[in-house]
Amino acid sequence: MILREGMLQFAFSESKNAFRFDEEDSSLPNFHGLSHCMKAVDFIVEYPDHYLFVEIKDPRDPSRYNTDKDINALINDLVVKFRDTFLYRWAEGKLNKPVYYQCLIELDNVQTLYIMNKLKNKLPIESQPSRWLKPLAKRCFVANVDKWNKEFPNMQITRV
Repeated sequence: MILREGMLQFAFSESKNAFRFDEEDSSLPNFHGLSHCMKAVDFIVEYPDHYLFVEIKDPRDPSRYNTDKDINALINDLVVKFRDTFLYRWAEGKLNKPVYYQCLIELDNVQTLYIMNKLKNKLPIESQPSRWLKPLAKRCFVANVDKWNKEFPNMQITRV
C-alpha cells in the first residue's frame, strides 16, 4: 500500500491495510471526528501480526529543534499522538494485535536517537508496571528517511 504525507511517499509493501488516521475529510471512512479533543498519528498500518502507528515530522527548517525546549515539546507531542491514537483504537475494539510506534523525523541520527530514548521512557515502552498484562507498544523507533530506509526495506520512503 502507498500513502503520502506532504512530499513523502511511503510504500508499505507487506501490509494488509494502511490508511491516514489523522484524516480531516469527514466524508472519508477513516475520519475519526475527534480532532477537537484528541491528537492522532498520521498513519495506521495493519500487518498480519501487528499494527504500526506512524507519525511524520518533516520540518522545512530543522533548526527549529535546536533547543531542549523545542525537542521536549516535540517529544511531548509524539507521546500525546500515540496515547490518543491508542485510546481511540482501544475504544473501537481494534487493538487485537501488538502495536509498534515509528516516527519519521527529518533530523540527524544523534537527535533521532535522543528523541527515541526519551519517547520510550515517556510512553513507557521498555519499562512498565509488572501487573500490566500487555505493553502499550512492542517497539518504538525514531529515524530520519535514510535510516528508516536502511532499517525497513519493506517500508521504503521516497521524496516526490
